[in-house]
Amino acid sequence: MTTSVGGIPMGLIDKLAAGIERVAEEADKALDKGKTKVSELQIQMEMDSLAKKLGYLVFDFYRGRQVDQALRQKILDDMTRLEDELLAKRAEARAKAEAEAAWKAQRAAGEGQTPPSSAPSAEEVPGGGAAAPEAPADQGPGAPA
Repeated sequence: MTTSVGGIPMGLIDKLAAGIERVAEEADKALDKGKTKVSELQIQMEMDSLAKKLGYLVFDFYRGRQVDQALRQKILDDMTRLEDELLAKRAEARAKAEAEAAWKAQRAAGEGQTPPSSAPSAEEVPGGGAAAPEAPADQGPGAPA
């Protein structure tokens, strides 16, 4: 005799529970991707604002006006910091996507059933986060990925 709960066979309940769990995992992943994209867009907006300020400083310089070199250097330093942060976020997102793809391939082959809890951070990736891949020549770091 098949065990049932409320007239529903246990096998069906187990399959439903597994399906619900997969849907919840996919929803979490989609939410994480959305948060990452929003974070990237915020950094790009900050960089755009700084680039605009730098452009006005250059314009002032070419018009013969006095330019505050300390302010110019601060803007350049801030843009460099933001660019590094953006490249690190993109590398982390890429590492997460690769880890997820590898996990899905293992699951399809029947080798593993535990999803990766999280992708390695830039510090955990061999070579560290310092050597993040450069943006393509036709796309600066402020350009959408």
